[in-house]
Amino acid sequence: MVSNIMYSNLQQILTRASLCYYYSSQKSECLQEIISSYLHRLGPGQLPSELSVSSYDDATFITCMLVPHGAYCDSGPLYAQAYYWINSFVFDTALIIGTNHCGMGSSNVSFSPDNWQTPLGVMDIDIDLFNALISVLGIQTIDREAHRKEHSIENQLPFLKHLRSKAKFVALSFSRLNDLNKGYQVCEQIKKAIDIYRQQTGKRLVIISTTDYTHYGPGYGQIRAENLSENEEYARIHDKPILQSILSNNPEQLLQTQWTTQNSMCGLWPSLIIMILSKILNNNKGHWKLLCYNVSSEVMKRGKDVCGFASLVYSNTL
Repeated sequence: MVSNIMYSNLQQILTRASLCYYYSSQKSECLQEIISSYLHRLGPGQLPSELSVSSYDDATFITCMLVPHGAYCDSGPLYAQAYYWINSFVFDTALIIGTNHCGMGSSNVSFSPDNWQTPLGVMDIDIDLFNALISVLGIQTIDREAHRKEHSIENQLPFLKHLRSKAKFVALSFSRLNDLNKGYQVCEQIKKAIDIYRQQTGKRLVIISTTDYTHYGPGYGQIRAENLSENEEYARIHDKPILQSILSNNPEQLLQTQWTTQNSMCGLWPSLIIMILSKILNNNKGHWKLLCYNVSSEVMKRGKDVCGFASLVYSNTL
């Protein structure tokens, strides 16, 4: 097994409390939100079975997803599309990559050393994966503060807990790095750690990263944007080239497109990192596929404000 010598020098594992900013804090209500998301007209239309393994499931391939982190009430069906899809694959644990909205913490690359509470129960940290990552990236990347008020990773956990009650996870937060070369360097380190983890444990993992896209309307500072249909079209037009860059799996193009268009996506670096990881972990033997894209008002209207949401998956079965 992976050594936990480094982690044994830290204080004991804590349990991070749920923020529950974007879904119900009550178990029964949260569960209903998840079920409703699966059954929604923009969701998969049915609940996932306990385990329905695809005949294409490949133990050597690491499946990746890029999913929303918005409120369940206006993006839940898009979460559901992704988690329904990933139910066809065997996995023991998930590396979940989020952004850092609040800018808290001291590192641009930050791991949480804790279990996380959800309304459906505690999600346990995969200590073997955590130690493998820390052994390569360094103990300085452990940072509880970066995760304390961050929702992008937390919002994945109820869906994951509902889908795989015994799955474990590791939370990894990214702030803006200096340049894309640094991103490639970090991804090579993550790959090295994952190789160690898989060789020493035999476990299978998926990688889940998260971003939302265009935020537009009076509530986001565009005080003259009072026409909902025009705001929806604005989001679709500005998100299309971003999604095209992701589907082409071209991190350089995505970075340039975001810079040129000034798209207000709140997960640029988690998107770049998952694109790089999907390639280097799988020797380019896979493709990105867009499962769904919607603006928030198609799920639930919030005045004149809109946000673009999408679920994309990387697999060798496409």
